[in-house]
Amino acid sequence: MSDVFFKRAESIGADETQIDQVTDLFPRISPVHEGDIVAVKIHPGEYGNTTHIHPILVKTVVDLVKEAGGIPFVTDTTVLYKGRRFNAADLICTAASNGFSHAGMGAPFICADGLHGDDSVVVRINGRKVDEITVASAIAKADSMIMLSHCKGHPASGFGGTIKNLGMGCLDKAGKTLVHKPGVPDIDPEKCTGCSKCISECLWGALYMEGDTAKVNTKLCKGDLSCANSCRYGAIVPPEGFTDEMQARLGEAALGPVKALGGKIGYINWMFNLTPGCDCFNFSAPTFAGDIGILASNDPVAIDVASIDLINQRMKHDHRGHLTGVWNVDPAIHLEYAAKIGAGSLQYSLL
Repeated sequence: MSDVFFKRAESIGADETQIDQVTDLFPRISPVHEGDIVAVKIHPGEYGNTTHIHPILVKTVVDLVKEAGGIPFVTDTTVLYKGRRFNAADLICTAASNGFSHAGMGAPFICADGLHGDDSVVVRINGRKVDEITVASAIAKADSMIMLSHCKGHPASGFGGTIKNLGMGCLDKAGKTLVHKPGVPDIDPEKCTGCSKCISECLWGALYMEGDTAKVNTKLCKGDLSCANSCRYGAIVPPEGFTDEMQARLGEAALGPVKALGGKIGYINWMFNLTPGCDCFNFSAPTFAGDIGILASNDPVAIDVASIDLINQRMKHDHRGHLTGVWNVDPAIHLEYAAKIGAGSLQYSLL
């Protein structure tokens, strides 16, 4: 049973701010030693997203790392889909636009997987679904890491928290592709109108026209399914059961960065602005639950299990159902796979 430390949103006021809460939680979970080069892993949000974790809290962690004798850098990785985070240059500019700049945080923002998202370290994890995974090099080669995760819903995993941040956010493009592999879609020819709008959405050239119907090149497709949202007619059809298979891979892949860093990671979950969609969305939808607070732990599985339990308690209290109902996807699957492979424990003690 792992310890998970909890600061309630209701306690925030004139005498205690979110900055105070993070400052109090940090020493309970910090793995930082004197002289460590410390990755502060965040999700800076897509350009246009307004509900990602606040830069002032990242600055707070940066300052605490420095006080502990560490040398911090703030980091994230490139993505597979069209947007303003596809390469290192765009990612760094987007992060700065959203407030994550050296001037504001007191530490540089570094793209962990290089200019084109192919700079990584291979880590053998021996999972049932994934044998080895490619972890972004700047993360794998750091001495320790503090991971800040914004809790929210997610259409493929049901929940985005620490395990999602590890098993997707810490990987290079090849690693992300391996996790997304079950998502290669089909085209329903009866629904396809031949408008070809989807073609420009895929940056990998995996969609093409054959006559008046779109087709998928399965060898080029990365399986991230961002193309599906571009079709207003529902012609791009995700494989049946792909969310379960993707979650299994996601949970196992989370062991990669944990193993690469020898477990020297402290985790903080920020449970405010609980939106249905990921911070990868270029907009921010209304929240599905009220603000809950901040959690911290050295166990990535336990902190997510505790977060989901607290969300479900809040939703039940507000008569708003259950987290699984937000996308009709059960997030327990990726947590169970992460626990089975040895990334952490499903059992926790909330302190």
